[in-house]
Amino acid sequence: MSYIDFERKIIEIFPINKQLSCFCLIFVLFSAFSAPAQTKHQRYLDYIERYKTVALEHEREFGVPASITLAQGLLESSVGQSKMAQEANNHFGIKAYHWKGEVYGGCDSLGTVGYRKYGCPEDSYLDHVKFLKGPRYSILYELEITDYRSWAQGLRDCGYAEDANYPAKLIRLIEQYELYALDGGKRLDGTTAVAEPASSDNDDTTGNGRWYHRKRRDRSRDNDTTPEQVQTQQRQEAYTPLRQGGVPASSDND
Repeated sequence: MSYIDFERKIIEIFPINKQLSCFCLIFVLFSAFSAPAQTKHQRYLDYIERYKTVALEHEREFGVPASITLAQGLLESSVGQSKMAQEANNHFGIKAYHWKGEVYGGCDSLGTVGYRKYGCPEDSYLDHVKFLKGPRYSILYELEITDYRSWAQGLRDCGYAEDANYPAKLIRLIEQYELYALDGGKRLDGTTAVAEPASSDNDDTTGNGRWYHRKRRDRSRDNDTTPEQVQTQQRQEAYTPLRQGGVPASSDND
């Protein structure tokens, strides 16, 4: 039955006062189902409230946006509910390469390395932000601290994750939970910050023109790289505490 037929049926069955009530009900239901879902889940809000202080401290000390850190934590730890986060306090899937502490999961006969086990989640946050200070990610620190879109795209372009949708996932979390308001120490209630609109300078919906030009400039710099810098970069690329793809290969973290 088409919408017009349905409308005529209502007119035939109900008197005028009930017709108005029915049309109002139909309108409300249509609006409810057509509107995009932007519900803020309480467990996400609780996670953000718990770790936003440490994320802001690391933003001031290391220069990694708090919005990016929290979005990565939310995504990679399944809001702190993954098995690894619960049992090893590891919220970023950091592997046990060059690690003298306790190992979660251990090593198997194929030489697969386990994951780092921390005394508390905050240690995982600190280890993660130190990893992002490596030479591989140095170009990111040319970006504005509030440019979360370029940071999200840049992480993937620098090799943090293989998932083509990884930047979009981070951006969606940042905008849904207004994490952009944290950058620079602004309040999380949205009254003192406005999300930066997507740029139309680039076809990539998760990046923008500024990040594209910085990548080109970075490639031109590679021609002037000294042998010492090349060796340092090679050592950093060989040290990959995160599994390939950036997110732990576990159904708990899907």
